[in-house]
Amino acid sequence: MAPAVWLPITAAVAFWCAVAVAGAFVTDIGPWYRALRQPWWKPPDALFGPIWTTVFLCTGIGCVLAWRGGGTPDERQRFLLACVINGLGNTWWSWLFFRRRRPDWALRQVVPFWLSILGMYWTTRPLAYEAGIWFAPYLGWVAIATYLNWTVVRLNGPFDAR
Repeated sequence: MAPAVWLPITAAVAFWCAVAVAGAFVTDIGPWYRALRQPWWKPPDALFGPIWTTVFLCTGIGCVLAWRGGGTPDERQRFLLACVINGLGNTWWSWLFFRRRRPDWALRQVVPFWLSILGMYWTTRPLAYEAGIWFAPYLGWVAIATYLNWTVVRLNGPFDAR
């Protein structure tokens, strides 16, 4: 295959792997996290990795489809900016929740984070309309994670800056 085919695939894989690694780096599942009261419906910790892998795989497919679509250079730049903003928001949420131990702050941050996923969706529309459907698992998982975050805050708050 020509480099033009592999470049967007390689870039998408590298970018979403970097986001996943950054999120894992700032996630500390230690005694503090294990001591939190969790709702009965929380998925087992062992499922979070496969879920995030699936989410990032689907998101990467959407990104490749968008990049291979049409659009102007400005539309592509807006799309790339939306992806970078989302990647930063994803990592920031993990840092607030796990590293700072502030699920309450993470809950506030999840609103712009979730909106950044919508931003990625909207910026794909001029590039490749069908690419946006690949962001649905991301939106759905973050909606579930938001409810879990809200429940953790409700069960364990208030939090302080220990």
